[in-house]
Amino acid sequence: MSVSESQLSQLDREMDQNHREMVIMSIEDFHAQAQFAQQAHGATQSPQVCTRTQGDMLTGTWHGVKSTYNGLPHTFVNTTWGVPAAMAAWDAKNTASFIRDMNGLGTKVRYTVRNGKQYAVLTGYPGLRKTLNAPRYGIQNAKLVSMGIGKYGVRGSSIKGFKLSCYVAVAIEVAEWIFADEHVMSDLFGGVGVELIKAGIASALGYAAALAAGALFTAAAAPVIAGALVVFAVGLGLNALDNHFGIKNAVKAGLRYAVDHIEAIHKTITEIKPDDLRRYAEETAANIAGRIADELYDEAKSWVIRKLRPDGIDLPAWPDAPRLPSMPSLPSLPTFNLPKF
Repeated sequence: MSVSESQLSQLDREMDQNHREMVIMSIEDFHAQAQFAQQAHGATQSPQVCTRTQGDMLTGTWHGVKSTYNGLPHTFVNTTWGVPAAMAAWDAKNTASFIRDMNGLGTKVRYTVRNGKQYAVLTGYPGLRKTLNAPRYGIQNAKLVSMGIGKYGVRGSSIKGFKLSCYVAVAIEVAEWIFADEHVMSDLFGGVGVELIKAGIASALGYAAALAAGALFTAAAAPVIAGALVVFAVGLGLNALDNHFGIKNAVKAGLRYAVDHIEAIHKTITEIKPDDLRRYAEETAANIAGRIADELYDEAKSWVIRKLRPDGIDLPAWPDAPRLPSMPSLPSLPTFNLPKF
């Protein structure tokens, strides 16, 4: 079925009404051109002025979001103290909530064993505490573990802190990769890997510090405070080392080189001909067989020489030749002269 002229004309009018033209000019030229176009040609759309201060009309919303992130947020997350300080503020909030729930810093905890079971005994007035309102709890009690008291509670708190650090690190690295001018997947993987390693190191040392504080001090809040302080200090130190030595940038550069190198190897392998591979395999097999034969020959020769060495063969002594009697000396004859003829 063919398209009629009326349908083509309608499509032309709809296309004219469904697009926008953009011309960059000065304000004076714009006003003059707009007045002329309205009088002479009858434009289908009224002209609009987009000044340089209205950048979103030219570059879109994405440019505005990217400019906003590359301002303060980008600067903050790339400082040595930025992310550790934010995580420390979160830990400080949780620590304050813990102290308030435990009715202050004076609440102490001691551990006892009865009938083969370990218990945590809390001092102070149980009725003034919000969550742990009993004087004694089993070491694996859900409330005790959720508050981060005891070895199981400290372990649970450390795992939660490590997960939170991983989430924050991955979110920051993804944002850095999205809003960067160059998008390379190996850079994203390298940045995430380095940040996860730093989070793991800080969490492990914080867990060890919390266990040590729980063993040395009786205050219930001691493990929580010690773990938070160590995590903040270690995170700050790792960021300082990263920024000083450029560890993350070195990892990204190494991954880029590895990816390029793998692609070059793949290209080289695809260019190898089957005849070259077969010839190389035959030569390699012949060389290996020749070396094995030489080694076997040398070993057999050495074995024969060790077993049949001349100093190990006992031969009988060869008889000496008999001594002959001395020949008698001939008598001396007088001088004989022939007569002359």
